[in-house]
Amino acid sequence: MTERRARGTSPGGRGDRRTSRSARSRPSPLDTPGRPTAAKRTTRRRPETATRKPSGKLERTEHTILGLSTGKAVILAAVLCGLALTLAVPTRTYFSQRAEAAALAEERAELDADLAALRDRRAQQQDPAYIRTEARERLRLVMPGETPYIVQVPGIEAPAPPPMSTRTAEPDPWYTDLWRSISEPAPEGP
Repeated sequence: MTERRARGTSPGGRGDRRTSRSARSRPSPLDTPGRPTAAKRTTRRRPETATRKPSGKLERTEHTILGLSTGKAVILAAVLCGLALTLAVPTRTYFSQRAEAAALAEERAELDADLAALRDRRAQQQDPAYIRTEARERLRLVMPGETPYIVQVPGIEAPAPPPMSTRTAEPDPWYTDLWRSISEPAPEGP
C-alpha cells in the first residue's frame, strides 16, 4: 500500500510553507526595537537612484536643484507660482491706476491753462477800448459824427460763383429703387 503523508508536509519533507497565525504573531529573532519589523520593511520604498558600491553597500544619490532636493524644489516652485499669480492682479491694477493718474494730471494741467486763457479773454472783452476796436473792424461801425469811407479796389472783390451744371441726374438702377422701397417706410396718407 501506499504510505500516507502527514498533513502539511511536502514530498521533499520540508513542511508546509504556509505559517499559522500563532507563528505570524510571534516576533522573529531579527525584529529588535531599533530595527523595523518585516511588515514595515515591505512597505518602505527604495530610492530610485540607489547604486551599489564595490563593497556591496547601497549608496543613495539624490538629485538637487539649487541645493534643494527635487521634492523641495517642486514645492518651492509651486509656492512661487502661487505668489506670482496672487500678486499679478494687484500689480497690474497699481500700474494701470498710476498711468490713469498721470493722464488725469496732464489733462488737469491743460484745463487749467485753458481756464487761465479764458479768464484773460473775459478781462479783455470787458475793456471798453477793446469793444470799440472790435466794433470798427468786425462790424464796420463808426462813432457818431464820423464819416465812414469804403474803398473798393477793382479785382479784389469776391470771385463769381461757378455756374450750375445743366446736366440732369441719371435715374437709379432698378435694384436701388427696390431696396429703397423695402428699407424705407411707406409714407402715411389719408
